[in-house]
Amino acid sequence: MLTHAIAPTRDFTQISNALVWDDELSDSAFRLLVRALALGPAKARTTTVTALAAGLAGGRITTDRARRQLTRAGLLHTTRRRGAAGHVRTESLVSNVPLSADEAARLFDEHVEQRDSDGNPGAGKRTRGTSSVRASGTVPPGVTPEVNTSPLPSPPTDEAAAPAAGSAEAERILLELRKVDPRLTLGAREVRRLAPLAAEWLARGVSAAGLRSALTSGLPTPVKSPAAILRWRLTEKMPDEAGPSTPASAAPVSCDGCDRAFRPVNGEQRCGDCRTAAAAAVVATAATTHEKREPRRVDWRALVAQVGQV
Repeated sequence: MLTHAIAPTRDFTQISNALVWDDELSDSAFRLLVRALALGPAKARTTTVTALAAGLAGGRITTDRARRQLTRAGLLHTTRRRGAAGHVRTESLVSNVPLSADEAARLFDEHVEQRDSDGNPGAGKRTRGTSSVRASGTVPPGVTPEVNTSPLPSPPTDEAAAPAAGSAEAERILLELRKVDPRLTLGAREVRRLAPLAAEWLARGVSAAGLRSALTSGLPTPVKSPAAILRWRLTEKMPDEAGPSTPASAAPVSCDGCDRAFRPVNGEQRCGDCRTAAAAAVVATAATTHEKREPRRVDWRALVAQVGQV
């Protein structure tokens, strides 16, 4: 087979060979992906995935199947957000490389922050000039408002400080997982989301080494989403709650036999060695007495005579 390709100078779309040879993507899914990537940034913001799939053969069933294939491959992500006016809108993200759910969420957040920083006015916001209508809750000009005083906030209690300390320890353990396995590198936002689950492990009596071993041992290959794997392990392998603590052991006392210090369990006066020696002496004495005792011999004729007398 001969091939003849001329690199275009404009109006072209970059597609990796991995996507071209991906047999998991149908022809409809591949065409839908290429059409989405071929849009410019401004055109892509005003175009929906449904509008792109309008020209595909097969109707809605084929379109839905193509969307599911792209979503399963990590090439299409969808989220729902509430705008400034209160309306809920669906936003889609199409990429030429597979993205995890956390990576897509970061891109969605960056897009929202960039859109807000562009100066787009939202609902109820004025762009210039002053308003002739006084807003609710404001003080008319020339009127001195009353000074309201509120008590100072109370210092945090020990119960509130304990979870904070546990969360800090949990965040430290999660951040240090990258030293054990570089594939478990987490961002600051991911660590904050996973810290409550890890702190619950520590609250249930699991040591830092035990938690680290539970999160790093037996990882699959490859690790596509470290945050998702850690969240699953922290949730599904959560240990049972710690039972009631065992009572403290008694204070040491002196043995009546050997004057050695020991901790009694049930009010004993002698240590274990002395009690064992005393029991062995009793057994030995009983055995010696039994050996010295002579068995009594009874004649059967005497027994018969006694029975006859009765």
